[in-house]
Amino acid sequence: MAFSFPVLSPVAKAEEALLAKQQDQNRTTTARQKAHGPAHADRARSADKSRTIAQVEDVNVQGRRQANWVVTPVTAATIANYVPGTNALKALTTLPGVMYNSGDPQGLNLWGQSFLMHGFDQSQIGMTLDGMPLGDQQWSNSNGLNPSAAISSENITRMDVSASAGSEGAASISNLGGTVQFVSRDPSHKAGASVNQTFGSNAMFHTFVRADSGDLNKQGTRFWVSYMRNDTNKWRGGQNQFMQQVNAKLLHPIGEKSRITAFFNYADEQMQNYQDYNMDMFRHGGYHIDNLLGTPKGYETAYRLALAQNGRPGGAVPAAYQKLQSPYTASFYDGAGSQRQYFGGVSADLALTDRLRWNSTFYGHRSWEVGTVTSPLIQSTNGAPFVEQATIPTTRRFGLTSSLTYTIARNEINGGVWYENTHFNADKRAYDEPLLEDVLSGAARPVDGLHLTSDYRREYEQVFNTNTFVAYLQDTYRPIDSVALHFGFRSVLNTTRVGQLVDFH
Repeated sequence: MAFSFPVLSPVAKAEEALLAKQQDQNRTTTARQKAHGPAHADRARSADKSRTIAQVEDVNVQGRRQANWVVTPVTAATIANYVPGTNALKALTTLPGVMYNSGDPQGLNLWGQSFLMHGFDQSQIGMTLDGMPLGDQQWSNSNGLNPSAAISSENITRMDVSASAGSEGAASISNLGGTVQFVSRDPSHKAGASVNQTFGSNAMFHTFVRADSGDLNKQGTRFWVSYMRNDTNKWRGGQNQFMQQVNAKLLHPIGEKSRITAFFNYADEQMQNYQDYNMDMFRHGGYHIDNLLGTPKGYETAYRLALAQNGRPGGAVPAAYQKLQSPYTASFYDGAGSQRQYFGGVSADLALTDRLRWNSTFYGHRSWEVGTVTSPLIQSTNGAPFVEQATIPTTRRFGLTSSLTYTIARNEINGGVWYENTHFNADKRAYDEPLLEDVLSGAARPVDGLHLTSDYRREYEQVFNTNTFVAYLQDTYRPIDSVALHFGFRSVLNTTRVGQLVDFH
């Protein structure tokens, strides 16, 4: 069941207009043929036939060239072409030079995904949401969150993409290879609700619900609230992947050209990750090797595999693994990832004069993450041949962006600043796994990476406190409507203090 509203993209509108123009020209030609005599009509029909043949044989190649800093918008209409709930980064693959890959069909599993734009990877692309920085896009980063964890794809109205060095004004220090600026959907003037329900293979179940308040007063104050729930079994291995998310946005107009907005996001992910693959595993082990949690005799298989790696009695390598170059690391018992994200901010976009605009945003972000793996490199204190290692990073950051834009003659001059303070805590712990005989007898249960409750020992803990300050100035000059010249620079000051709280190595 799905309720949707078709939106025609600018490209589709242009194609529709061109088709209508061609149809008008055809109708005009037909009218002229009727106005002339039969001889003229015969000659016209013969000419039309020749033109038809020529049209069939024609190959029309069109292209355009633009400066790298030019912003290319990718709209909600493009995102809607994909299965609801798909990571919005997938929609960017409609642009040349952009690649996105994910281990799961919807791209919500943050461990198994990669994003490339003109040869730069996701750690070198600056990303923002409504001007708020999303930070470095590496797994378990210290200063941000993935776009899918920041906003549901159904709530994105467009993505502004800038290749090469990106935009000077983007709140990012990782925009070496370009920027992707996400813009959230504005609340509707009319009250209403929308529901999207998707079912798929591997027990995939995706629900999205959004309610719009409509205008609450004469000024047009309005808001929307949405809830998303996604649950699916892994397509290989065992266990499942779950995510739920709440978004909300409030908009208050000030006059006709100014407004204040507020955005809030809560995301909760509980996912068993897919094991990393290589060509040796594909060629000699098949397509179904994965971590063993949730599979028949999964703990026993992982236990005996770890015993074999450590040269201990009772070890055994499964038949499907015996031809692999690295049979001991092809599968682990468990490899999970979970996170809780709180992210949001308040923005003011004010028209000070007809030529001068002031835009400021204050934002905050709180993050708890856990990434686990059952590592055979360390033995448990009870003698089990592996331990459950958990990386538990936490992030707390807040910041402010402020900019002025002045339009004069054919110039658009923009300058501003960005400040952010980030407190990042890197905590790694080891949890003892139970002995195999205790698990087989029912006296103990294996450690679950998504529910860590057993005793542990802390391997290390470090804290990073970072202050970032950026100032920039840029100008776009249009000597004629079809030509634009862009000039700009930015200055970055980034300082980090590191303290070591615990180190048991």
